Amino acid sequence: MKSTVFFFRKCSLMMDILYLSHCVPDAPNKGEKIRACFWVQEIAKQHRLHLVCFARTDAEVAAAKAMRNCASVYVEKISRNAALAKATWGFLQGSCLITRYFQSAAMQDHVRRLSGRVKLEATVAYTTVMAPYAPPDVPVLLDMSDVDSQKWFQYSATRKPAFLFDAVAKRLRKQEILYAESSRRTILITEQECSLLRSFALRASATYIENGVDFSRFNPATAPEIPALRGRTFLAFVGAMDYYPNVQAVMWFAKEVWGELRKRTPKLELGIIGRHPSRDVTALGSIPGIWLEASPPDVVPFLSASAAVIAPLRMARGIQNKVLEGLAMGKTVFSSTPICESLGADLPRGVVHCPSATEFIERISSAPLAAGMWDPGIRNEAQTRFSWPRAMERLREEMTAIADPAVGLPL
Repeated sequence: MKSTVFFFRKCSLMMDILYLSHCVPDAPNKGEKIRACFWVQEIAKQHRLHLVCFARTDAEVAAAKAMRNCASVYVEKISRNAALAKATWGFLQGSCLITRYFQSAAMQDHVRRLSGRVKLEATVAYTTVMAPYAPPDVPVLLDMSDVDSQKWFQYSATRKPAFLFDAVAKRLRKQEILYAESSRRTILITEQECSLLRSFALRASATYIENGVDFSRFNPATAPEIPALRGRTFLAFVGAMDYYPNVQAVMWFAKEVWGELRKRTPKLELGIIGRHPSRDVTALGSIPGIWLEASPPDVVPFLSASAAVIAPLRMARGIQNKVLEGLAMGKTVFSSTPICESLGADLPRGVVHCPSATEFIERISSAPLAAGMWDPGIRNEAQTRFSWPRAMERLREEMTAIADPAVGLPL
């Protein structure tokens, strides 16, 4: 792993805050980065923020280097193959595969030296894998986001070798209990995830803060147009197409839904829009009516031109930004049960629950779909619930509370 540390001019702010992130919180163009980016921007407005993060590429290292709203930045580039080899060896010796992947003596040493030089008053750890870097005797806000171990338990039920996925899940679950219960406050992304954590981390003080959407960017009134899509009626699936739950979702939809749906609505198309499509996903492009747009510079024009969005995920942790972005664009989002469960009992306007392949077929084929159509009511309701200002207000409350030992935090 290569590491770089940069120090910038400090401003006269309230507290020195350490922010630990498993990714570079730069341009929010990827699910894991969206939350981190907005949190870092918000905290840095009021405090001296010291960012410590991992990068995957040289471009991400440069992006971290350019983040001058931070008091200091330490960025370490992960070598995927070396980290995976180290994690696998540690796993064979009984360690947690996931936390071992992100283990770095150099990062640990930097945090130790930083905490010796700067009086840190709070630590924010973004996801469980970063919690081991939190310096002792500094209150920790753990932004777990979602209960990642549950995803691995789901993998063990659907993927082989099941025993391996089960072992990864059990070891990660132990880490989640350890760090959730030792943190002053743990934040999840939905009420559902918060309830799940509380069911096994009994001494954790936990709450949830939902994600928001950048409504100025995801705006159908100002979205650029792609001439080739003009007049075409298509459903859009947006997401990283090398991520197993996304791959599983579109493969299932193509196999179980698309054939009959296409018979009923011959002019309807399915656009799969996302980075790094796997071989199986690429092969779907040979099916009549299905096309792929790999790694587009911006998904907004595709969402704008679509008739509706689909979210047929068979497993879903946390909150799916693809759903929020679809709602922000005023689109109907035809969603599976796991997606709807993540949104709580009060489904946002525009989310249509489709618990089976039959329901997807019936509800999509009977919907009044048209090229580029959008509903201002869907967008307006989404703005009320999924605004970043609302989420950041909650974050400010939590930041104030964890830094004050006199404030009692509920379990």
